[in-house]
Amino acid sequence: MSENYSIQLKPVYSQTVPTPDGVKLPENWCLSWHQLETLKALRDPNIDVVFNTAMTGDGKSLAAYLPSMTNRTYTLAMYPTNELARDQEKQVQGYKSLFQLQEKPQIKRLNAAILEQYIATYQLPSKLEGVEDFSTQAEILLTNPDIFHYIHNFYYLRGKIDNPDRLFRRIDENFKLFIYDEFHVFSSPQIASVINTIMLIKHTGGANKKFLFLSATPNELLQGYFEKAGIKYKIINPKDVGAYKFDSPSSHDKWRQISQPINLCFPKGIEPNLRSSFKWIEENAETVILKFFQDYPNSKGAIILNSIAAVKKLLPKLKAIFEPKWQVRENTGLTGETEKSQSVTEADLLLGTSTIDVGVDFRINFLIFEAADAGNFIQRFGRIGRHKGFETYQAYALIPNFLTARLFEDKSHPLENEEIYDRITFTDAIRNSWTFKNEFERYPQRWGSLQSYHIYSVLINNAHLKEKYPDIHKKFGTSIQRALGIKLEHIQAQYYRCKGEKKDKIIEEARSFRGSSQLDCAIYDLTNPNEPKAERFKMYNLPGILSNFVFELWDKDTFIIEAEKEEVITTRFDKALCYLKLRDFRDVREDWHFYYPGNLREVAKSGKVQLLNNLEISQRHGYGITQISDAISRRKLVCFISDRDRNYLRARLGLPIHFQAYPITNEPEDKTPRYTIAFGQDALLLETLIWYWKPKEDEGWIC
Repeated sequence: MSENYSIQLKPVYSQTVPTPDGVKLPENWCLSWHQLETLKALRDPNIDVVFNTAMTGDGKSLAAYLPSMTNRTYTLAMYPTNELARDQEKQVQGYKSLFQLQEKPQIKRLNAAILEQYIATYQLPSKLEGVEDFSTQAEILLTNPDIFHYIHNFYYLRGKIDNPDRLFRRIDENFKLFIYDEFHVFSSPQIASVINTIMLIKHTGGANKKFLFLSATPNELLQGYFEKAGIKYKIINPKDVGAYKFDSPSSHDKWRQISQPINLCFPKGIEPNLRSSFKWIEENAETVILKFFQDYPNSKGAIILNSIAAVKKLLPKLKAIFEPKWQVRENTGLTGETEKSQSVTEADLLLGTSTIDVGVDFRINFLIFEAADAGNFIQRFGRIGRHKGFETYQAYALIPNFLTARLFEDKSHPLENEEIYDRITFTDAIRNSWTFKNEFERYPQRWGSLQSYHIYSVLINNAHLKEKYPDIHKKFGTSIQRALGIKLEHIQAQYYRCKGEKKDKIIEEARSFRGSSQLDCAIYDLTNPNEPKAERFKMYNLPGILSNFVFELWDKDTFIIEAEKEEVITTRFDKALCYLKLRDFRDVREDWHFYYPGNLREVAKSGKVQLLNNLEISQRHGYGITQISDAISRRKLVCFISDRDRNYLRARLGLPIHFQAYPITNEPEDKTPRYTIAFGQDALLLETLIWYWKPKEDEGWIC
């Protein structure tokens, strides 16, 4: 019996079109159908928002930047990861050279670290001046949606000193096109943010602004809110108009190949646990991975896993097998900036996590990947086959055996072993066979509306805004109520009740973009010995540290002194939970859980998001656990507690793989805690799913 199921994916060809009058392209270039349609939609005064859903590798980035390259349109583009922003910066610089523009646009990249460095270098008094000054230097600004969100939620302002529109108007007046790339990686809290932000821009002079969403998997929830708000949008979908072919076309003049034929294997026997994929790679390192490189010596490959710890453990094993003939490198959330920037281009075999699976343009012909859901599968699989020049293209999908059975064995299985499929048929099979991932559809009304109300309260109470934008609060209020299906007077009551009970942290969590970092620790990372010393000072989530790393406790003063010796800007470490030195990673995942000395049953029964202190860590051994417990105990943390087991909640509710839900008990010796605690934004998300599990008399909202 074969150890793998195997299928062949056909190549993909994208339809090209004649270049329209007035559009000057580099020599021998032509546009794909979707690129021209995107350009036309962005020029249409009757369209506010454009969704481009072209396949991975079909040039969505060029579609996005055509207005800036052909008509000098000032563009602000947002990317969910720093790695993708860095990759796209190189791409856009390349467009600038290829288009041979007479007036070269200034291209800048901005994230939290770059902003901190900029403020320190030019001795600016605050982030306000930093963002203000930096943004005016760019015609094309590549940033993240977090910064854009905080600009439009008045976060960088100095209280009553600054008018609320001081920063967001400068940004909105400067840029004409706003791009959200790979937006499908986000969930409903970020959708709520986008709706609030676009409504604010639209009613403060942004009638002619354009918003472009690039994603092979558009979000129907977002489209629904646009429809209710009266936002006019257009979807550019090449699949719907026959703009893709999967067999070699008779005339290559009208078709461009965007993906090579790929052999895809599904190894059998992958269990749905944290260790099974690691074990498969470890056992097949020589017989499968090394052999492929020996058979095809000019190959480039990537292994994309869900766990940083798995990457850390595999790295020395694969280096021992591959080097010095082939370079093996890492790229994860714990990897320093120097290694990240070099690894994508210099590695023969790159090991990474979600830092490299979102949109990064790899030149690889070998891929091994895990997947957390159908969208994640399609995203990661899309990294291979984008570039010609290799003899063959081989991928291995390490998905649990029950999913493999659905694809190949169950009664109505959509795939047959050793058959050939086109990409659309295959993608549909993956989507239809995968267990669902929760979209948290109630979040925008239940918690995103707090963000809406805060914006509304600023608009209605500020004299400057009321004078500059007549009836702004009425216009924004009407649009956001229609979009989200809420009544602002109801949200107002919840908002002020929460403030009256001094639970502002819950409001701040609802107003945040990706949630706060309540459990983030400052770390000095020794797990990558080749990393520059200055790049070893990082932030990382405590649960991941407890599970996977050997560490020792530092005090804050020592940590800051050591960081400053390396000229590291230390402001981002000010609110760290604790300060640790990561010495090594664990071979076996450490068992631990949260402990609460109070009455968990009553807390869970309340069915409400809480502000809790006195939480502790229960772990059998580990240096510094007592001190870490003390640090947690002193903090009031936004959390939600359920009396259901964590595994039950994950299976029943379709929680994402990295959802911040952990076991908790109030019995010190309990080795199998049956309660679950979720933190921060995930606490709000979980509350929206299980509110109806509560007794009717206990139905709470926030406070």
